[in-house]
Amino acid sequence: MKKLTKSLFVLMLMLGTMLEMKAADVYLLTAETINGSVGKYEVPSNHQLAQNTLSAGESGEPVAQSATDVEPGYYLVGNFFSQYNKGGEYNPGGDGATIDYKNHVYFKFEQQKDKSYAFSIPACLTAHAQILAVDEYDNKMVYGPGEVFNLHGAKDNTSALPSTNGTVGTICGTTGAKTLLDSATMAEGNNYWNLVTRNDKVTDDDGMYTFSFTLDKDGNPSDWQVKHDANTRVTYFIDNMEGATVQPLYDTRIGGKGPFSDNMETPFYFDGSNSYWAIDYIVNDVSTTGILAQAITATPDIHETGSVHNNSGTHDKLFFLGNGGVDYNSTNEYRDKVWANQKPFTLNLHGIKRIKYNPNQGNNDLSMQDGSYGLSGSIQVISGNAADADVLIKTMSMIGDAVEETYDAVTGKWKYTSTAGDMKYDDNERCFSLTISTVDAKYAKSHFRFVANHDADQNWGETDGNITNNTGFARPTYDAADDGNHSCMADDANDVQFRTTAREKEEGFGSTTPNKKDILWNRPAGIWTIRFYPELDKDGKDISRYTISETKVIKIPFTYCLGKFIRTYSNNVAMAPVDDNVKVYEAYRYKKPENAGDPLSERMGTVYLRQLKYIPANMGVVLVGEVPKGESFSDYATLNFSLREAPAEMPLEGDNYTAVWTKADEYAGQEWNNYLKPTVTAIDKLGNADTDADGKILHRFFGLANFHSTNYYKQNGTGDDYIGFFRLTQNGRSGANKAYLSIPANTVVDDGVGVKFGYIDFNGQFLGNETDDSKNPSLVKMAIVFDDEDDGGSTTTVTEVKPNSTDADASFYTLQGVKVSRPVKGVYIHNGKKFIK
Repeated sequence: MKKLTKSLFVLMLMLGTMLEMKAADVYLLTAETINGSVGKYEVPSNHQLAQNTLSAGESGEPVAQSATDVEPGYYLVGNFFSQYNKGGEYNPGGDGATIDYKNHVYFKFEQQKDKSYAFSIPACLTAHAQILAVDEYDNKMVYGPGEVFNLHGAKDNTSALPSTNGTVGTICGTTGAKTLLDSATMAEGNNYWNLVTRNDKVTDDDGMYTFSFTLDKDGNPSDWQVKHDANTRVTYFIDNMEGATVQPLYDTRIGGKGPFSDNMETPFYFDGSNSYWAIDYIVNDVSTTGILAQAITATPDIHETGSVHNNSGTHDKLFFLGNGGVDYNSTNEYRDKVWANQKPFTLNLHGIKRIKYNPNQGNNDLSMQDGSYGLSGSIQVISGNAADADVLIKTMSMIGDAVEETYDAVTGKWKYTSTAGDMKYDDNERCFSLTISTVDAKYAKSHFRFVANHDADQNWGETDGNITNNTGFARPTYDAADDGNHSCMADDANDVQFRTTAREKEEGFGSTTPNKKDILWNRPAGIWTIRFYPELDKDGKDISRYTISETKVIKIPFTYCLGKFIRTYSNNVAMAPVDDNVKVYEAYRYKKPENAGDPLSERMGTVYLRQLKYIPANMGVVLVGEVPKGESFSDYATLNFSLREAPAEMPLEGDNYTAVWTKADEYAGQEWNNYLKPTVTAIDKLGNADTDADGKILHRFFGLANFHSTNYYKQNGTGDDYIGFFRLTQNGRSGANKAYLSIPANTVVDDGVGVKFGYIDFNGQFLGNETDDSKNPSLVKMAIVFDDEDDGGSTTTVTEVKPNSTDADASFYTLQGVKVSRPVKGVYIHNGKKFIK
C-alpha cells in the first residue's frame, strides 16, 4: 500500500465498540463519540436546534451580530442605536446614518392571532426603518413602503403623522400609501420609513409605534400599518448570546397624559451563565444640571416631555445599559442599578423569572457620570408562586411516546432521564426548541409532556380548564376546522399547565382511558420544530404555551476529529446540504485484505465510499463537514451544519439510486449498493449481527467512532487516534436518525451481493480469539476511501495493531499491539490469548 497523499482521507475500520453504546454494552465504551455527541449529553434521536456556535458573547464579551448570523424570520431593522454607545468590551456599539443590516438585528416581529406580524418601538426615535426577511435558506430580502414615508410630530409639519393614537398604512386605508416594495439589495434607496421624534416640543405625546404587516397569497410581506399608542411605552432586555432578540417590557398610563407607572415587567428565562443589558432611552430628570449636561451631548434638543410632565425626557436613539458586569446577587452597591455604557449585568439563575425595570429609580450620581448620557435605571427580580413554574430550570425536555428514545416501546414507560428529547434555549425566539422528524405511526396516536430537569414531578401538560370544559386541547387533525381546539401553529398556540405531580402518580393513571393531561402529538410524518414558551403573568402564575411549525431546514451537530467534522445520518425525508460545506457518502463496497499469506491481524481491508448529490429518504449515509477556513478546533468539538428538505426535482429511481451518485456519468452501467443501514427510528436491541434459523451469521454490524474516545484508551493511554467503524457487541444499539455499517458474512446472503461488493467472513471483534473457521486471529483493519478524494487507490499506512499474536511470544501486549515490560491493571494479549490483570 502506498503512503498517504495530500488529497486522501482514510479511516480505519477496526473492532470493538460502537458509536452510541451504553457503558454496560461494551468494554470499549465510546464516551464522546463522533456520531453527534454534545458535551456529556448524547445527541437526541431527533434533531436539536442548538444555539449558535461559540461567540465572544459566551465569554462575557458583547456580540456584534452580523447579517449572516440572523435566524429565519422578519425583523424591523434601522439605525436605532446611538453612536454614543461605546462598543468594544462594553456593548455592541451604535449605528451610523443609514441602515447597515449587519448590526443590531434584534427586533423580531411576532406573529399575531390574526396572522399578521407586529413589533413595537419607542415613538421618540429618529431613525430610518425597513423590514428584513430571512428565509430558512438564509436568503434575505428587505421591504419598505415603496417611498420615503415620513412618521413625525407636528414640529415643522402641519400635524403629526400618524395623529396621536392614530394609524397610517395600507391596512387602514391611508390615501396614497403603497404596498410593501421588496429589494434583494441590502440598501435603503428611497424605500424606508423615515422616523422623526414625536417628542419635538410641539407634539410631545410620547408612547410607541407598532409596526405590523400581512402576507399576500404567495407568502410575501404586502400590506402594512404603523399605529401610535400614547398610553404605552416600551423598553427592552437582551442577553449577550449571538442571535439573541430583545424581550420587550411595557409601561402604561391612562388618557395619554401624565406620568407612566415606571414599573415595566416581563417574564424572562435565565440560563445561569449569560449576561444582560437593558435597552433604554428615558432620562429620568432633565431638571438636574449634571444629568442634563450628560444628556444633551447625545440629544441636544432633549427636554421635559410635555405630556408626561415629571421632569423626564427622552433620547431619540437607544442605549445599552449595564451595571459594570456585576452579579445581581452580589453585595455591590450598584448591583441592581444599570446605566449607559457599562458591561452587562449577570444573574446566576436558572429558570423563568419575572423581572422589573424602572427607568426612574436609577441613581443620579450614575446618571451624571461621563458616558452615561443621563441614563440610569433599576432592575428587580420578582419571586413567583411556588405552585407555579417559578422553578429552577436547568434543562427542558419533551418526554413521551411521541419522542423517540424517551419511552420504552415494550413496557410503554416514559424515560424521564433520557436526553433524547432535550430542548435548547433559543435566544432568537426566546423559547426552548427542538426539531424532530416523525413518522405517520405517531400521528394523533402518541403523547408527550414538557419536563424540567428530567424530573417527572416538574412537567407541563394540558390544562385543568381544558379538561373540565372538554375543549381547548391540541387539535387531533391540526389543519382541520375545529374552533374549540388548537392547531398549535404559531398563530394558535396551545396553553399548557405546570404540574408538580408525576403523571404516573396522577389519579386514574394506568386505566384504559387516555390521560387527558398528556399532550396529543398532532402532526403527520415530516420535520417539525416544537417551541415551548415558558412564561409567568404579573401574579407569577404560569401561562406557558407551545407551538409546532413545519420546517424545511434543520441544523445538526457534527463532531470534529482528526481534521474533519463527521457523523452518520438517516431520515425518513429526503434531505440535502444547504451549502457545499457538507458532503454525503454511501458505503459502496468492501474490499477484503490483500496479502493472503499474512495473518489477518497484519492486513488491511478497505470500504469504498461514493459521494451522493443528496440524502435519499430512509438511507444510511456518512456526512463530512468542511472545517471553516481560518478556524481551529479541538477533538470532540461540535459544529452545527444545515440540511434542508431535498427539492422535488431530485432524482429518484426506486431502489436504483445510481443517478444520485455525484460521479454518475463515470459510474455509468454499474449497479447500486450501500452497506450503510438507516435507523430513522432507534434500534435499542440491534446487537452486532443477524443470523438465520440455524444461528449462522448473515451480516456483521459496525458503528462509527474514534479510538481515543473509548474507555480502553482512557484507561491505557496507548495507540494513535483514528476514526473508524467499530464492531458492535451483542448489546449494540443504533440511535435514531443515524446509521450503522452492515457487511454480509458470506457470498450467499442477499442473493450473493457479497460476491460483487464484498463480505467479511471473520468476527472482527476487538476482544476475542476466534473467527468463523476458528483458525485465524480476529483483528481486522479497514481503511475507508472517499471516491472524491481517491487519487488512485492510495491509503494511509497505519501503524500495525496486533492484539492476537500468532507467534509463541510470552510477552504482554496491549490491545493495540504495544509491548509492555510489566503489565498493570487492564486487558492484555499474552501467548495469543486475552489476559486480564
